[in-house]
Amino acid sequence: MSNTKEFFLSVVQRIFSNWTALRMVVEHNMGTKKMVIDFCSYMTEVMYMNEGLNVSEIANELEKYIDEQFNTELEDNSSEQVAEELLRFYRYCIESHESLAVTEFAKLSPLQKWLDMNKPAKEIQTVCAMETDSSESEKETSDDMKVVDEWTEVTRKRRR
Repeated sequence: MSNTKEFFLSVVQRIFSNWTALRMVVEHNMGTKKMVIDFCSYMTEVMYMNEGLNVSEIANELEKYIDEQFNTELEDNSSEQVAEELLRFYRYCIESHESLAVTEFAKLSPLQKWLDMNKPAKEIQTVCAMETDSSESEKETSDDMKVVDEWTEVTRKRRR
């Protein structure tokens, strides 16, 4: 593998595109697609500039970056899972296990559309779009449901 750093960056991009926490950061406008792309480059540099990193150090760096850049705190262990994957592929790259790296890369989930590097950055559309009315903050939708400030309140059915 002539340029392991370039290959590793593509691994980081693929892993990050499948990381739900990052997708949600973009979907909830806490960061942009470009910020996530920059995060991929940043983590590639961190991995290649610091010898002997372990999973917890990588996970801490991921959490610190997400906290500082996206103002988001992770409440699951996803940073450790991502760190394990990054370290595994980093070792393949620095130990010249080209065929294993390529084989394992093929097993990763594909690059998700929301982080596709070849397409221009567009706002992510959420699956559930709530209808809003600027003149009313509350609308009746049925006898037992009403929309209040974009939240649907479900009440008990009335007995007749």
